[in-house]
Amino acid sequence: MTKYVKRLTAGLMALALVACSNGGGSAATPTPASTSGTETQAPAAEPGYKTTFTFAIGGEPTYLDPSRTGDSVTAEVTNQIWDTLFILGEDGSPVPSNCIDWSVSDDGLTYTFKLDPNGKWSDGEPLTAEHYVFGIKRCIGMGYDNVGFLEFITKYVKNAEAHVLDDVANMDDVGVRAVDDFTLEIELFTLCPFFTSLTPAIVYAAQRPEFSTEHDSEWSSTPGYPTTGAFYPTKIDAASEFILKKNENFAHADDVTVDEMIIKVMPSMEASQMAFRTGEIDYDTSAGSDVVNIPDLKDNIIIAGNVNYYMSINCYEGNPALNDVRVRRAMQLGMDRSAFVTALDAGDVFYELNGFIPHGLPGINGDFRTESDNTEKLVYTDKDEARALMEEAGFSETNRLALEYSYNQNSMHDTVAAVITEQLKDIYIDVTLKTSELRTFFDDRSYGRYDICRNAYSADYMDPYNFMALMDTSNNTRGIFFGDDYYNQQLAETFNMTGDERLQAFHDLEHYAIAEQCWNCPLFGYGDVSLQKTGTTGVIVNPQGTHYFMYVKCPE
Repeated sequence: MTKYVKRLTAGLMALALVACSNGGGSAATPTPASTSGTETQAPAAEPGYKTTFTFAIGGEPTYLDPSRTGDSVTAEVTNQIWDTLFILGEDGSPVPSNCIDWSVSDDGLTYTFKLDPNGKWSDGEPLTAEHYVFGIKRCIGMGYDNVGFLEFITKYVKNAEAHVLDDVANMDDVGVRAVDDFTLEIELFTLCPFFTSLTPAIVYAAQRPEFSTEHDSEWSSTPGYPTTGAFYPTKIDAASEFILKKNENFAHADDVTVDEMIIKVMPSMEASQMAFRTGEIDYDTSAGSDVVNIPDLKDNIIIAGNVNYYMSINCYEGNPALNDVRVRRAMQLGMDRSAFVTALDAGDVFYELNGFIPHGLPGINGDFRTESDNTEKLVYTDKDEARALMEEAGFSETNRLALEYSYNQNSMHDTVAAVITEQLKDIYIDVTLKTSELRTFFDDRSYGRYDICRNAYSADYMDPYNFMALMDTSNNTRGIFFGDDYYNQQLAETFNMTGDERLQAFHDLEHYAIAEQCWNCPLFGYGDVSLQKTGTTGVIVNPQGTHYFMYVKCPE
């Protein structure tokens, strides 16, 4: 393991503290060995390790355009080919990648990032601050319907919101500029104590106008364009496989021991498990929780991520009965969350979720979820009260409510759908199931083509706001078909708060949104389960449950 990779792992916690302060970066920031002229460079390949690494993903990715990535499946590919200022470390802290130093102004509104002068595109073109400026502005111009995490920009960067769907040429007043070739400045219009933690999002990646055409992503589906990450694609077949080649111009190329990376598209968890057993793949990113109960695979299991699994309720465009808060509360009370944990049968991978925010996020005195549950569980099981509420709303055993539940099909989601159907049957609700492939399901969910549907969210950064923002109607990460101005306004006020006051405000707002308005129905929390070949090292698995494989070492 080279010096850079060792420091990448060892420095995670310290970096989290630095990144959240107004002091910015410091000399303690990990610097790649390749940026120092005094250190002896390690060889690119080492005896005993594979030069071709193969891993499986659990569905078809969408466009590999940095502006378009909004789902975890596509991120498993884009994490390997696009570099960012920071990457998201194993504990959720931002770890410098193409950023070698940074600082924050005294008022907390201007961030200055020093780029690695050794950074290059895979075609040898220098990676400059102007490329970051163009990339950020291009995302703004692509608009909310196309950009998965555009609110990571528009909610914070000065004048960004005013130029959504505009052309880059008209964005001179947007708060991003190149001070020089290797200095990027980003000006915010509001305080954001976790802004550095947003920069691993691919919407902050560098892009080039020669091939990243504005308002279009088709270019990213055909190999031939340069990339900034450790690899570049030479084959793109979203239904079958991707083949990536090592970017010899990557600033940290000396730490990359793999020459070729093959990504197999395997929506069936059973198929990917079999491929792992036979050695067809070295790593399974979506193995499924049932592998926990397979004795001969227990030493290969990796569990990571802070995920909430919940049922979205369409209050606007779904069944009119869902406009009634009594019906929504009845659905919450009608769920026996232990039934999901029992049915999924995976030891400690799953746990009952009694609120919207999962375990693992910081609270006032420890874990946010735990301290809330110790005071008052926001959701719990009471079938008698659920039936009483349904009767108040006009439903009964002889006048049952019919709803359609939408989801993308795999063994885990099938199990959850079956439990939901059984649980709601007890409270006068008959559920029909609608399954679709991943892309279609994401589109249906984004555009409100459902009554109730499966939903889940993994932590993009380790702050409760990350989850609370999902219920802000101005959040366009995915379609929101519930909410109100009161919640939006109160959530915005948290940017003027610090410390315990801010965290208590999140507790109060979670109570309002879940226990009072019942906009979503929390079911369970979990970590994503992967399978890793014995002896493999260097994989970075973050709280999103996605992976960085650029520093992987896999034994032959």
